Amino acid sequence: MAQLIAPSCATDDRGVVISDIVFQANEHTIETLDFKVADQAQLNPEHKHRQAQLEVVDKLYGPLQIGSVAVTRSALNALGATTDGQVLNGENSFFRIASRFFLDSLQFNAADVETHIKLTADANDYRLPTLLFEIASQRSRSARPLLRANLAVQTEAGSYHNILEKLLKSAQGLDPHQFAQTSLNWVNKTKSQILIPTGLGLQAFGIYSGLRGLQDAIRNKDDYQTLFNGASVAAEVASLGVEALVTRQATQMIRAGQRSLGDFAKTTFATRLARGSGLIASVLTLPFDIVSAVDAFKAAANASGKAATDHYVSAALSVTSAAMTLTIGLAALAGFSSAGPVGLAAGLILVVGSQVWGAIRQVDEIDDYITLSAHERLRTGWFAFWTISPDDDIQERYTLAKATAEHTRQLRANALNLLKGPLKDSTEAIVNGRFTVELEQVTYNTWNWWTGEKYQATNTRPKIKDSDDWIDARQGVTLETPGAVIEAAAEHKGIRWYIGGGNDTVFGVENKPNVFHYGSGVKRLRGGAKDDVFVFEGSTSIAPGDEVPAPNRLAGGSGNDTLILAGNPGQGQVPRLGYHIDLEAGQASIITQEGPKSESGQYRHALLEGIEHVEILEGGTHVIKGSAGANIIKSRGNDLIEAGAGDDRIFILGGNNRNADGGPGDDAYVIAHKPGHVSITEDGMGSSVISLDWRADLIESWVIEQGNLVISSCFDGNDWESRKVTLNNVYADTDYPRALQINRLTFTTKDGFHWVPDLPETLEHDSPLVIEAVMVQHGIPRNPAILNDRSERWVAHDKDTSYYVSRLIEFTTLKVRQKSEYCTTLHLDYTHSELTRVEAHYNAYVIQEDGGDTVKYGECGLTLDFGSHRVVLNNLARSDERYSARTKTSGRRAFSALDSQHTFILIMRDGASYRLAIPTPDPARLLNKGFIDKDPVQWKTQAPLSLTPTRKHYAFLQPLDKKPHPMGSQATCAMLTPAVEQTGIEVLTGQGSTYLVHLSPGMTLRLTTPGALAGANPRLPQASTWELDATRLGEVEIKLANNLLQVGTTILHLPAYAEDDLVDQIRVITAQGVVHAVDSLFERVYVTALDGRYFSPPVDPEAALPPELSRLASAQLRVSNMALKDGSPGSLSYHLKARQWTLDTDESRVIAATSLRKTNLCDHHLSLYQDLAREGLSQNPPLDDEALRLLREQCVKWAEGTTLNKSLMLAQAIALSPTFGLELPHWRWLLSPGEIVSRQT
Repeated sequence: MAQLIAPSCATDDRGVVISDIVFQANEHTIETLDFKVADQAQLNPEHKHRQAQLEVVDKLYGPLQIGSVAVTRSALNALGATTDGQVLNGENSFFRIASRFFLDSLQFNAADVETHIKLTADANDYRLPTLLFEIASQRSRSARPLLRANLAVQTEAGSYHNILEKLLKSAQGLDPHQFAQTSLNWVNKTKSQILIPTGLGLQAFGIYSGLRGLQDAIRNKDDYQTLFNGASVAAEVASLGVEALVTRQATQMIRAGQRSLGDFAKTTFATRLARGSGLIASVLTLPFDIVSAVDAFKAAANASGKAATDHYVSAALSVTSAAMTLTIGLAALAGFSSAGPVGLAAGLILVVGSQVWGAIRQVDEIDDYITLSAHERLRTGWFAFWTISPDDDIQERYTLAKATAEHTRQLRANALNLLKGPLKDSTEAIVNGRFTVELEQVTYNTWNWWTGEKYQATNTRPKIKDSDDWIDARQGVTLETPGAVIEAAAEHKGIRWYIGGGNDTVFGVENKPNVFHYGSGVKRLRGGAKDDVFVFEGSTSIAPGDEVPAPNRLAGGSGNDTLILAGNPGQGQVPRLGYHIDLEAGQASIITQEGPKSESGQYRHALLEGIEHVEILEGGTHVIKGSAGANIIKSRGNDLIEAGAGDDRIFILGGNNRNADGGPGDDAYVIAHKPGHVSITEDGMGSSVISLDWRADLIESWVIEQGNLVISSCFDGNDWESRKVTLNNVYADTDYPRALQINRLTFTTKDGFHWVPDLPETLEHDSPLVIEAVMVQHGIPRNPAILNDRSERWVAHDKDTSYYVSRLIEFTTLKVRQKSEYCTTLHLDYTHSELTRVEAHYNAYVIQEDGGDTVKYGECGLTLDFGSHRVVLNNLARSDERYSARTKTSGRRAFSALDSQHTFILIMRDGASYRLAIPTPDPARLLNKGFIDKDPVQWKTQAPLSLTPTRKHYAFLQPLDKKPHPMGSQATCAMLTPAVEQTGIEVLTGQGSTYLVHLSPGMTLRLTTPGALAGANPRLPQASTWELDATRLGEVEIKLANNLLQVGTTILHLPAYAEDDLVDQIRVITAQGVVHAVDSLFERVYVTALDGRYFSPPVDPEAALPPELSRLASAQLRVSNMALKDGSPGSLSYHLKARQWTLDTDESRVIAATSLRKTNLCDHHLSLYQDLAREGLSQNPPLDDEALRLLREQCVKWAEGTTLNKSLMLAQAIALSPTFGLELPHWRWLLSPGEIVSRQT
């Protein structure tokens, strides 16, 4: 039985599967990677059976050719391979050509990979790392990692497993596509096109060399970094810096892995790239109360004792605070139709019942927390029945005791929820600080519901007050540690301390990371040898006249320790302006408008020891100074940052700042996408990486202003806000001409692109100078998904999306699921002048309330008409939560303002772009009961054609091509399967043979034969022939215009030919095998023949022809892919009216259908063989390869027959069953041979 493993592929994209038309087998040579599971003795029977299956398929089809490596299925199995979550077996690897889905879903076991690396006998045999590189580099970015996660095994940070996983993930992220981002007007396209392929090639070579070096390290059990052959390769994967001296970096890498260069050049990835040096730039990744209601009966079902009784009583009586509401509600609950005398009597009985139960339960509740005497119990119960509060002393004792117990229980429950939920993998214990409970008087305004008079009342409520703690946990947290809640321990897990207020002293665990959450009071907190975090969550202000408190003392110990300041300013106190943090001086101060007892306007919050990093969680105005080491600084206010020496990482997460100075060293900045201005200063001595948390297409300009570099960006959501980033003093502050002094800048954008500003060496004048940027690393360009005809697509609410609508699509719909702050760009293949009508559609409904009716808009949308073609946008807007119109006479109010649910940007083919918005109707319409009374109303209105243009220029984008599917130099077929969302154009690349393509509805693909172009080297002797099987699409219309071929809802991009190019032959096969020739040069489509594989001539000569044949103008048509069984030469034709076959070499010959056979059948015509072969492989032992070949020959003969009846199939099957050792009960296909025939045809 197959072993079920977690699904491996992130997307179930089986778009294109290529198989043979003529049976072939790959050659097994001495270079083929072939080995078996290392420990054969430990294999169970099921595994042995699978291994036997794989050996049979390896002999039948030969090894799989994956890039430059031939590998057997047995070897993949020995590496622990799974595909689509299933262990590898004969059925899921029963093919010669590995599909992209197979490569994307393939995963290996890291331990098995390491085992076979160790077993490699030849020190110069690098076929296994080459295989890993080939598979990883050919996988889609959306596929899961090549190494399957093993949650049962904990790996160390520097282990071979982690290094191998890191290298393979980097290889999977490589994209060999050519430079595609050409729509940005500030890109230096010439330099980018040179740097991208060379830089990508150097990056790929670095990863490949790393895999080879890792094999050496594993085999020799030596130090990895030594055998990795140089830090340059490791830096390619892990560093944040960018090497500015491209030639030197390339030279280091080539020398470090000179032996592997030849093998790398043979890989599939390397063959697509030009050889040369290039820039390597690494990616700096930007790091970035559900209340459920449970009804009383469900709660009772999960409770016991008094808790369950409470739930049932609450559900049955529905006790509320208002007596009248209680009476009416209980009468209705009891089944009375009105609150008349009978209803009120029943309600009164239930009210008394509820009051009796309430009195008993209240006394019982108090007795759970404090001990009552008999007199106190009787007196309290009597008071409770008449809804009178207990005596004050009893009430106070009860309140204190209950609050203490409840708070203790809540702290423990919260800790357990955290330890079993979000902190499960990082924290083993939570320690809560001590507390006491006090009572406080609260005055509030209320009113008498009987008289309606307002008055002030007082109430006593419990107040939690943090106590002082003294804990020494340097040796660890145990059950004896006060306030500790402990769950599963692990070496890597840490401790969380929730200390709160009070004057506390805590020594954290020495050998574990500690996270201290503390509030007001004086603290003495000490971490350990790991990375500790100190989080301040208290008030930072002081009441006027109070003494300045003693500073806290925070000692991080060794490790990289962080201070996080989240304190609030409090109320009615001296307001603070912000913090002043000085890591080098070791202190954190509070900046105030008037310093209490302090002339400097500051007082010290904490003395810091061994704190390297700081983060401030709120806005304000702060001063942050770093130390001489590497600091991480996260800022959200209008801050002044001086990071100092060291390789610092500065996060600017607010809108504006005063300045961020990284100081000496290689610094990295992360800038959030918020309106405002950010200022950065660098010294130019080290490398600087600035990561912008927005897409590259939102950058509007790169300008030099007075020696500073200014990057201006915009937002999708509106046209009024902007984001500016200024790099100060890029040019020396001297007389003109000014020399460039900061030239080691690299910018990264959210979509993964890396940019280097193309700065001139000197600045000649003080006028603004617009410059360009050079792309040095390709990212993920914005690629619109393809919308199909007659489709309805839900728009994602948690990310930006982009869609493309072809002008061939007649009707499509987009629907917003919920309100979102994200944006959708809709690229329409029309000019703005082709928009013929805009229609707004509205939906309104009425909510009936006691105070009057409320009218709101429901889902409202737009319809865009382009002649007869239409695009519909549903739920584009609805009512917001503010009413804006009201009638005094009826009391009706209307929420008449429309609130956008999602931002849509409409981008036309001619470059025009618009922000879509629905016009708001007259508010009086919703107030008019004649228009809308009680029932919902829907209506439509023609909207103005003049849409609102966007200030930003949006580029019109067409879908990008996916990685091409090579069809091979022999005749093959491609089975197309539509994805849920087609994210690119499927590309089929021919090599001068004949290809059968089984079309599927709603897909977009491109046909191309690069070797047939006049400039190809080498050039093919002939172009390709494409046979497009549209028989599965039903009755279709075929259209051809501008090299776009539309077959039903399937769209094909045909090659555009130049002079001397060889022209591909394209034929479309529709129902009944009618062949339509496509002439792309003269844009003609005409019937030219019949295809014998799909043509079924009528058996009854008197019967009417099928509609597909009766409409044909020609009475006699040539029939392709059909031949005489006796091998007679010549071409066949069929006369539709005479119902006769004719051979052009012997026209007088009478030809019967039984003397004909079909030719050029692909594996999909032989589905019968596929079923039987899989049945044979499931036998134990499985059928051998010779038996499978013989079985295929017999199935081909069956499928070639132009007539195939059930009795003949059954007779032949019975005759064959002893030959193959199969049992007929397993052959379920025999019960419905008609299905087999239909599947073949």
